[in-house]
Formats: sequence, C-alpha cells, structure tokens
Amino acid sequence: MPDTLKAYDLVWLLHLVGDVHQPLHATSRFTHANPKGDDGGNKEKVCNPSCGGKLHAFWDDVLGTSDSVTTAINAARALPNADPAQASIDDEAVWVDESFQAAQQFAYRAPIGAGNGPFTLTNAYKTAAKNEVRKRVALAGARLANLLNDELK
Repeated sequence: MPDTLKAYDLVWLLHLVGDVHQPLHATSRFTHANPKGDDGGNKEKVCNPSCGGKLHAFWDDVLGTSDSVTTAINAARALPNADPAQASIDDEAVWVDESFQAAQQFAYRAPIGAGNGPFTLTNAYKTAAKNEVRKRVALAGARLANLLNDELK
C-alpha cells in the first residue's frame, strides 16, 4: 500500500475514532417538533451566550476552537487519564452505545427541553458537558493508541 494511502487512511481513522466518542454523533432525538430527528442536535438552538448556536456545535467546540498546536498539546496534557479497562474495549459498537448513553445523560438534559429552543445553557450544564467531553476525548485517545499499537506490532 502506498504511503499516501496509508496517510489518508490514518487521518480517517483519527477522525472516526474521535467522532464516535462525541455523544451527539451517536444519536438523533425524535420529538413532535422533529419527527425525523434533530440530526444529532443540529436542529436544537442554544444560547451560549447568543441564541444563534446549535447544540451539536456547542458539544463539538466545548473544549475550545483554537487552531494552535501548542494549545492542543497543553489541553491534551490536562486531560484525565482514561480508565484502562474502558480503554481496552475495542468493540466499536460499545463505543457508539457509550456515546448514545452520554447524549441521553448529558447532552439532552435540562435546560435542553422539548422542541428546538432556543435553550439558554446554564453554567452547570456547560461544566457537566466540559467534564464529560474531557473524559470522552481521553478515552478516544487511549483507544486510538491501543488500535495503532495493536496494528503496528
């Protein structure tokens, strides 16, 4: 396999492992307002601080949006250690289910209510979301490292 194809595949692997650990990538909420689903929170309007945002984007960006490599490295160093038992799970169906459960427990809880909002995100909601995302990112990184280590043995 050519190196360019390996590089392409690696980028996709990084992306997919990260995405499957983002809770709103594993669900869509079905309500009277959204009988065909809310597209993983993309139809839910939130105020953070303005009311033009989307719930999905909030969860994508909760750890920041800087494109600085140094900022990313420092943020990674501040992540909690992933639980080794959870990190050893290599069944992607389990990963999806974990994200689905996290969406129910953290993303679609008050102040997110029925309908499409706009919903004003409270400090408690933002803090809980940030803590959950930090754990999920650490877990995704540990699982990705395990995948790569297993493949490169």
